[in-house]
Amino acid sequence: MKEYDLTHDQVFGKLKTEAFSAEEAAEYLEISLPTLRRYVQSGKLKPTTVIGRSQLFSSTDLRILKQKLN
Repeated sequence: MKEYDLTHDQVFGKLKTEAFSAEEAAEYLEISLPTLRRYVQSGKLKPTTVIGRSQLFSSTDLRILKQKLN
C-alpha cells in the first residue's frame, strides 16, 4: 500500500483521545486554518484548552463537526 492510499482513519485513527492543535484540527477537518478560525468565532467549534494564543480541540468535538460537514 502506498502512503497516499491510506484512509483518513488509518492516518488519524490513533488520535481518538488526543487533543489537536488548530493546524492539526484544520487538517483533520480538511479545511483551511482561516475556516477553522471562523468556525471558532461563530461558535461551531470550541477549543477545549487555551494556552496563551494556542487553542487545543478535542478529537470527539472534531469528529462530530466532521460528520456534520459531510
